[in-house]
Amino acid sequence: MEIEAYLHHRGRLAQEPVVCERVSTTAPAQAEVLFRAGIRRVVFMEPLCLTDDSARPPLDLIRELEAWGVLVDWTAAEIPAEWKSFAHLPPPAGTGAELEEWSTAFHPGKCVLRQGPGFIQVRDRRSGVLDCYTIDEPFLQGVAHQLAAGLSPNECDPDAVALFIEHDLVVRAGELAWWAPARLRRWPVPAMAM
Repeated sequence: MEIEAYLHHRGRLAQEPVVCERVSTTAPAQAEVLFRAGIRRVVFMEPLCLTDDSARPPLDLIRELEAWGVLVDWTAAEIPAEWKSFAHLPPPAGTGAELEEWSTAFHPGKCVLRQGPGFIQVRDRRSGVLDCYTIDEPFLQGVAHQLAAGLSPNECDPDAVALFIEHDLVVRAGELAWWAPARLRRWPVPAMAM
């Protein structure tokens, strides 16, 4: 899938893309490179099918760009019944009741993970309440790191993936299985508010 990258999200700098490239399978690295190059807006050139496994790398990139604070413009081929599992991502362009609800409820940092000394903490507000998970087992931490780096859930330990699916940290929609939490680059609000 092709993306276009811009230095700004509005004004003169938002008129001409400075980068046109394909979505990489290493979304964390690609997002960091784009951010450090001054990119502040990325446009996905094709709609994503949120129920197909081919959407995993683009969704990884959207998740990582959002964590860097880069504005993302994208569209979905259709909105699946499981759309609330994707609601921590910036909403896709379009119209409809689901997209209006998604847009109204969206805020940065809705489903994030952070690495602590000997644990990973996931804070998830997609359901409307704060679900907080502390992953302190080294084996589960390893699988979480693999998933966050872009490895397919189908290539990871099935018991660990089943546990993450149970808590909606791995999103299942049709043929898609995708790791949802974004790495937290900085707290979007004061720590006491989280």
